[in-house]
Amino acid sequence: MQRVRYEHVHQIRFTAVGARTIADLIRNFDDSLQLFKQWEAKGIQLDPHGVGSNYAIFYTYDEEVAKQEGFERMRTESGNPLPRR
Repeated sequence: MQRVRYEHVHQIRFTAVGARTIADLIRNFDDSLQLFKQWEAKGIQLDPHGVGSNYAIFYTYDEEVAKQEGFERMRTESGNPLPRR
């Protein structure tokens, strides 16, 4: 039986765009930090081959976690694409 992989392409927002104060920058970094800690606690993984200059691909094989976090059903472990729902 093949495991289904669920993915999310996350746009990295570690930028100063829209920040007007140091507090704004801290909030931007903290929001991302809290999200990544939450995902790590749920067992979500970073795809080491899916990291670019402004995005990162995260994945899980846990369907419930995928639903909770809004990840999409993308492929089987063997890499075969699955039809989108």
